[in-house]
Amino acid sequence: AEIEALVKTVEGTRGVAMEQIGGEAQLSVRPDRDKLARFGIPVSQVMSLVADSIGGRTAGQVIKGNERYDVYVRLGEKYRNNVEAIRNLILQAPSGAWVKLGDVAKVAIETGPPSIRRDDVQRRLVIQSNVEGRDMGSLVAELRQRINDEIDMPPGYTVVFGGQFESQERAQARLMIVVPLSLGLIFLLLYFAFNSVGQALLIMLNVPLALIGGIAGLYISGLYLSVPGSIGFITLLGVAVLNGVVMVSSINQRVEDGNSVRDSVFEGALSRLRPVLMTAITSALGLIPLLLSNGIGSEIQKPLATVVVGGLVSATLLTLFVVPVLYESFSKNKYKA
Repeated sequence: AEIEALVKTVEGTRGVAMEQIGGEAQLSVRPDRDKLARFGIPVSQVMSLVADSIGGRTAGQVIKGNERYDVYVRLGEKYRNNVEAIRNLILQAPSGAWVKLGDVAKVAIETGPPSIRRDDVQRRLVIQSNVEGRDMGSLVAELRQRINDEIDMPPGYTVVFGGQFESQERAQARLMIVVPLSLGLIFLLLYFAFNSVGQALLIMLNVPLALIGGIAGLYISGLYLSVPGSIGFITLLGVAVLNGVVMVSSINQRVEDGNSVRDSVFEGALSRLRPVLMTAITSALGLIPLLLSNGIGSEIQKPLATVVVGGLVSATLLTLFVVPVLYESFSKNKYKA
């Protein structure tokens, strides 16, 4: 109960509920078979009446645009929660007589049996919560800190975070393997394309330049690194490498045409200025709605957009200046101005 109350005070939690361990209140309908036989009413008719009145039955469909929606008919909430109203439900006998449900069945609210749930032979109690308006990583980090600081756990008790967060942790573990392999593959492709280790490394230098903006974006916005944020970083790998490939290819073409390295660097960077800026600006503008979103799903959209927009800014600005300067430095021993 203490942890449940604490979870409710954390910003971003919605619909916090603790698993019921004691006997839950249940609606009990016990048909009197002798009375039912007297009226000729089968037990299945009684159960069908109760199920339709409380659970509902499909009465048809509504078409809205290209979508079809089932229409369920059942008692209103104030009647579903009223035992007396349920007792007054009407059954029709084969003879045509009308009989109240309470006359042929015992209807009452009873306490169900208590339940003890276990995971890996250990007892467990689940507290569930939805996340809204912030990323899951920061919420869990705050929860862990506050539980450690504010709640004195009895010996043998531990707090474990599961559900979607557990899936996110597994995804991040896989990303720790996939990202290095992707970087290695990109480097090999660049080496085969330019036939130069130096130029391949020069283009790969755009990756940390993009990471600077992505990390800064997360820090400024107060977000934590999550799976959507990690996907944003992977997206930046492609954008950053593409900017480098465009820049280095443009400079190489001018060097091959007989221009000096310095002139080639200046002209190549200047000619790629507009395309690189236009690509970055249009991509960033397209992500602005995700960056400013606060509705359902924003906990996924916002970290991804923050990383990509921040990385685009740093990668674009630094690529236009750092790559040409380093290209000239790497080329001093190969080309003469």
